Amino acid sequence: MKDVKRACDEFVDCLHSAHTEDDFRRVAERAAHALGFRWFAYFGQRANGPNLISSYPKSWTSHYFREGYHNIDPVLQEPRNTSRVFLWDGREARSAKSAKERRLFDDALSFKIRTGLTIRIPASQNRLAAFTLAVDDRSLGLDRFIETSQDMLERVGLIFHAHVSAARIGCTPPDSQRGSLLTQRERQCLACISDGKTMQDIAQLLGVSQRGVKFHLDNARRNLAALTLPHAVALALRQGLLP
Repeated sequence: MKDVKRACDEFVDCLHSAHTEDDFRRVAERAAHALGFRWFAYFGQRANGPNLISSYPKSWTSHYFREGYHNIDPVLQEPRNTSRVFLWDGREARSAKSAKERRLFDDALSFKIRTGLTIRIPASQNRLAAFTLAVDDRSLGLDRFIETSQDMLERVGLIFHAHVSAARIGCTPPDSQRGSLLTQRERQCLACISDGKTMQDIAQLLGVSQRGVKFHLDNARRNLAALTLPHAVALALRQGLLP
């Protein structure tokens, strides 16, 4: 929790290389851990129904949708106040508006999902998207962190939503985008590796963290279907993808 700005800057940088749902999940999960949270969850709407990208246990998310909790979850309903940041605690079941909402809180606790904050994001067609950071235990340090870092955490949620929306997860990309195997940042990192630079060298050159460099290189290797990083460099050079 100590270097919030650095974690957020790395998060934003890595989002530029995210294309698939798995990419977005990895980026957000890493950022959540860097900020001191155990899980993240992004809830949005697609034409074919709700879209959830999260690091929650799959047993919980399956149960959540099977019970229809997304239809009564208070963090996904119309805001009771004008604040975009909604702080919640699973132990507040007594304040639930209905028996089903109370059961939602109780069930979340059974999966050790105890407390967190949700950034509510107005989306198109009067829909609401939401980005959540959650933990399995509440502490005074966490409360203070959330209180002093709300603006930065809200920015994290808004930026994640913007990138997911722009990536049109679940939609077929235009033909013009299908041939673009690597992002500019991925090409830069691979080009530096081909010049013999280390990850530390690349981080200094590009002004990002070494973890960010590793993320871009891992994505490049995956996108090229390469077995190793040298293999990725060879494939990128062979296909004329490097500057």
